[in-house]
Amino acid sequence: MTTTLEIRPDLQTRLGSLANEVHRSESELMNEALETYLQRTQLYITKLKQRVAEADAGQFVSDEEMEKFFLTHGEN
Repeated sequence: MTTTLEIRPDLQTRLGSLANEVHRSESELMNEALETYLQRTQLYITKLKQRVAEADAGQFVSDEEMEKFFLTHGEN
């Protein structure tokens, strides 16, 4: 399958340089990058939906757990 994609000139330059450096085609690198992006984004969406479902079910972190977190990690 072929898809046309408009790539910003700065990204095209970087892609071409990297492809030459690692001796792989630009298409291989683009497919790998797209696969990684799609996996990470789908995982994020799945986790987000799970967290929303937990909140809707009233499953929240206790005040004690939150206080312990901030004592350990700070408020910033």
